[in-house]
Amino acid sequence: MSNRIEYWFDYVSPYAYLTTQVIEELAAKYGREIEWKPMLLGVVFKTTNSSPLTMRPPIMANYHQHDMERSARFAGLPFVLPEPFPINTQNTARVCLWMKEVAPQRVGEFTRGVTKAYFSGPAGLNDIAWLAEYVSQMGLDGTAAAAACKDERYKAQLAAACEEAVSKGVFGAPWVIVDGEPFWGNDRLPQLEKWLATGGF
Repeated sequence: MSNRIEYWFDYVSPYAYLTTQVIEELAAKYGREIEWKPMLLGVVFKTTNSSPLTMRPPIMANYHQHDMERSARFAGLPFVLPEPFPINTQNTARVCLWMKEVAPQRVGEFTRGVTKAYFSGPAGLNDIAWLAEYVSQMGLDGTAAAAACKDERYKAQLAAACEEAVSKGVFGAPWVIVDGEPFWGNDRLPQLEKWLATGGF
């Protein structure tokens, strides 16, 4: 049994935002570590012929927005659906990949912080200057973080991560894989915790 939990997410996902705030603490409670796996839902959706929840027919989109707001209240977290929404998050994901190399112990802090800023709004998620300033305020090298956004190495890593996600059957976010078992959605956290507590069911 691996000690690591794969956590697949996109910074633009409202439900991943909610999971991101608690996933690292939950893993630590059961002696596990999070392997942060940023990916792009846009790439996944092209493969699965799907679309963002808020861009589906109005009867569905309206419900999903209401559910996002209710789910955030239930979790005790602020939530404002950003404008515009959704956005591409490739720069934020590349900064995450850079941080996994230079300060792996700070990835959770970064991910929780930028998603909370974005969904508390307004915040320049994916804006290179905004990301550089945010990283600088963390006491890390904001200039290097900005450079990572345009670095071909991190572009290639992100593309490979998206391909890996699809190969593992990921079709949404948040997506958690523990002991080979996949859990999709913030609403699966109770099942995830039971799995961690019991070793499977």
